[in-house]
Amino acid sequence: MKRKINLILISSALTLGLSSCLFQDDLPGSELTSSSKEGSSVVYVGKADTINYKHPAKTQAGLQSALAEMEKIALLGQLNTAQFAMRGGKDGNIPGPHQYQFQFSLEIDNYAGYMCLPQRFGGRMPSTYYNFDNFNGGAAGSFISIKNSIVPILNHPQIDSIPEIKAFALLIYSYSSQEMTDIYGPFPYADYKANKQTAPFTYNSVESIYKTIVNNLDTIVACIDHFESQPSWYQEAVKGILQTNDLITSFENRDIKNWKKLANSLKLRMAMHIVKIDSKLAKKWAEEAVQSGVIDSNEAQAKLDPLTFGFSHPLATISNIWNDTRLNASLESIMKSLNHPYLAFIFDKNTDRIYNKNDDNKFLEKESKIVGLRSGILMLEGQNYEANFRVAYSRVNELNISTTPLYIMKYAEVLFLRAEGALRGWNMGGSAQSFYEQGIKDAFVGEAFNDIYQNVQQQYMAQDKATDFTYEDPWNPRYNRPSLTKIGVKWNEGEDKETKLEKIITQKYIANFPYSFEAWTDLRRTGYPKIFPVLRDEGDGSIAAGDIIRRIPFPGTGQPSVQADVDKTGIPALGGPDKQGTRLWWDAAVGNF
Repeated sequence: MKRKINLILISSALTLGLSSCLFQDDLPGSELTSSSKEGSSVVYVGKADTINYKHPAKTQAGLQSALAEMEKIALLGQLNTAQFAMRGGKDGNIPGPHQYQFQFSLEIDNYAGYMCLPQRFGGRMPSTYYNFDNFNGGAAGSFISIKNSIVPILNHPQIDSIPEIKAFALLIYSYSSQEMTDIYGPFPYADYKANKQTAPFTYNSVESIYKTIVNNLDTIVACIDHFESQPSWYQEAVKGILQTNDLITSFENRDIKNWKKLANSLKLRMAMHIVKIDSKLAKKWAEEAVQSGVIDSNEAQAKLDPLTFGFSHPLATISNIWNDTRLNASLESIMKSLNHPYLAFIFDKNTDRIYNKNDDNKFLEKESKIVGLRSGILMLEGQNYEANFRVAYSRVNELNISTTPLYIMKYAEVLFLRAEGALRGWNMGGSAQSFYEQGIKDAFVGEAFNDIYQNVQQQYMAQDKATDFTYEDPWNPRYNRPSLTKIGVKWNEGEDKETKLEKIITQKYIANFPYSFEAWTDLRRTGYPKIFPVLRDEGDGSIAAGDIIRRIPFPGTGQPSVQADVDKTGIPALGGPDKQGTRLWWDAAVGNF
């Protein structure tokens, strides 16, 4: 019954008209350096990295006393706030389109080749790589919301009475820090975690952040492994807290062991990120993660589910009601080259007629085909068709996207990570082929699309070569381009490693849609999948010809204190100028093998 009610709530939400997408209070701005004192005027500074899991509360009375102290300031409730903020939640609310748009849609969805902005946003984003500081801070603003909720928990003196809950909080901080550093590079990771309240802040290098996160993940896993040694009354108390404060694991599969699987899966993801800069360490991390236990089923994957919490996927509003994002031509070309049925499920055909700029007698009739926009086009102003014909290009299907989960870590992603590790000769517990094929099979389990996919899956996986496809822009033939995807889907053991890697990353890219953070990281570190070049580079002038954007510049530098910190420690930690073209630590300009 609850699932039916939530579907009604989602359907009702989609019918509400919204006139604007960008409100002033959604801009991250100064919150980058602000610190939260959630629920209390007292700022605690503890040992956020230390989880003394062998010595929790010694008595039931001691545990109840600790919980009572934290309840006075609703401390543990901030875990919920942080989890919602991981995917577009704001101020403790469920994920919504405003914050999600800043976190994903305005920049990184486009950098990854998933989506494309169809309008100029009042001159703030006239084309894909335009360098606008407020939009640059979108992902950072979401991280700060997470940090402001989690750090007071990590530093509160009573949290050490419940080390497993502290471990969960540290896991959320670690996961979000990995995203943050992969987007911008260095940031005040240690100062933030230590609950430092005022500038100056010291920016930590990507390398040190990565290595500290993995150390923390190992501690989290050890804590969870020790949990079964705790007395039964203590275990029951922790499980009770879990029921109300763990939102990202399945309600039907609530188990503290899923946190361990998420921690190890994050370690596996990070191992693959660093493979080109330190292959020996990458192999060590990856094999340790798999041996300890990664996400191994769809039931164990981490997500925020619209059907559980009664919200609609934010892209439903951003794309359909605000007309603020459209299908990217790169994703269109990849999906059509591989005849992937998900394209027709998740995107609509053009909503209105699109004329040819050179001949008014030539046009693409309304609802003729699924058609995307090339990244980098200098866009027009306006959110409606009468003012801006580009909103007629393909939007996400409102109903089908609405119930798609917002994944934190998808089982299919873990399978493709293991496939890549096995391809590199690491012990992943199976072959590259087996993980690759299982990743394709399980790409959409538990989603509305899965029933359709099961009927065509065998045919899809049997394709040994790509279909010839040329992207055609109905407005301007100058934007036309043959697809860069030439690989098939079927695994061929006789193919070279580079071709196999392209297949693995391309299928991972499709399965992870619309989680653009990992897609953009894979694109930077491997060059796959092959996407169209950005037509017009209006960035900061640092991106080499033919290259892609490598990072987002440090946000908030319009504030003197932030700029001072960036100059003193941010730039040295980055090892290059604060530019879009500066490569991060793991983004080595070397071959994949």
